[in-house]
Amino acid sequence: MSTLAQSFEARVLSYLKAQEHLNWGEAFEEIEEEESPEQHVQAILQEILLKLNKKIVCQDRYDNLKENHNQFPLFNLEDIIPDFCIDEDMIKQLTFSETLVISALDGYENSEETVPKAVGSLVLNILAEDAILPHNIKKKAIDADIEKEVTQTLQRAKQVAGPLIKKPGTKLVELDEVEEQLRKTLIEYEKSLKEEMMANATKFTVHVSSQFNSGFNGGSRITAWVDRNFHTLEEKRTEYFQDEGIINEKTLYVGLQHRKYYVRHCSSKEETDNRRYYSLAKCQDLICEGANFILMRYLAITRYEGQFELTTTYINGDLCRNHYECTGPMKGKVNNKETEICKIYRYIVEKCGIEHLSVTVMTVYGRIVTQEWDGCRYILNMNPLQYVGTGKPTLYDRKSLENTWYDDLELFSKYMDTKTEAELKMKSYMHEHPEVKHIIADYLNNILLLKPHNILPFTMDFFQSLCPVKIARMKY
Repeated sequence: MSTLAQSFEARVLSYLKAQEHLNWGEAFEEIEEEESPEQHVQAILQEILLKLNKKIVCQDRYDNLKENHNQFPLFNLEDIIPDFCIDEDMIKQLTFSETLVISALDGYENSEETVPKAVGSLVLNILAEDAILPHNIKKKAIDADIEKEVTQTLQRAKQVAGPLIKKPGTKLVELDEVEEQLRKTLIEYEKSLKEEMMANATKFTVHVSSQFNSGFNGGSRITAWVDRNFHTLEEKRTEYFQDEGIINEKTLYVGLQHRKYYVRHCSSKEETDNRRYYSLAKCQDLICEGANFILMRYLAITRYEGQFELTTTYINGDLCRNHYECTGPMKGKVNNKETEICKIYRYIVEKCGIEHLSVTVMTVYGRIVTQEWDGCRYILNMNPLQYVGTGKPTLYDRKSLENTWYDDLELFSKYMDTKTEAELKMKSYMHEHPEVKHIIADYLNNILLLKPHNILPFTMDFFQSLCPVKIARMKY
């Protein structure tokens, strides 16, 4: 073993001596060449061009992924409406809440009243919600800003580097300052480019609620989830009315799934529950009621003039033709104040050929002045006391009444009167219906004897067994 170790050591020493003869062990100094100002500017420009090349590659990848995306077959409003663009300023103009008055037209022309009789109200609220989409949103406005920023960066680089190029003996301190300034500009550009490629896509949430009482109680509800291309991602729509104690409620649910729309229609009176699927090829132009309100606001704000056709759904889930015709801005008077308004005619044609026409008058700031359906006995109007100003409608002043209502003597007086009246009604009712006491006594005895683990379902079952008839909705 010792002989092998000595042999190995000798071989290592001979190898090291051979390396010394080749001067591998001698230290040497690296000669650092100073970069000229031209080289600094060239490096910055090459870095910018490299990032632009990366953006082009990402854009090509985005185009390829877009074709495979679930919503790619759906309509593109850029092909329908010229210069269509939803940027942050437009989102702020589209999102606000408004309240409309529902008025009945029956007998209005023959009566002495100057305005139709108000029988209910409708609230429309459009909100903007942030959500990261699986694909990037291409916006022409931001693309133009990036191109402008790159051009300005190149110009600043040439302006700053120009004097240095003329003076080869520039001090190193000044050169570092120039490099730092250029790199700060490049970081700003990189930040804006990153914000463009990883844009936070905003979606819209639409809430519509209406209720009226004109001999019978009725109303509607709409809750919709819409993206910034006005594609309906999900919507639930309900219409109901109660006549002679019978409630007729119709519900329509529309949801976007993989390469298809899922539609479900329910009717309480007909006791139906129909479910179906529509391929995106068949309903690629589909725009539901929630997205329709956003679209009409956009048309009014952009002062659009022209006509186009999309597709919508009837309350029973059938697809219908949906034709829009916009007249453009014109002079008008709203609540005794002159302002610009526009009319939007909407034609809905069912499969059987029945045509429905609605005329919506809106201000150029997106607020609905009036909406009327042909042949309908009701009309939507702006509140006569509503202030009509310029610009985006302002939010209503909201005060928390939890700690301030009792400071208002009128409110406090009405509260005490209502409370006293309710107590008297309750006492008189209990006196006239002694069986209520027996029902409550039976309920308490059942609880003490059976000792249910969960008291809430037990209570619901107990009292529902005493009232098998479906409870009607509260009157408006």
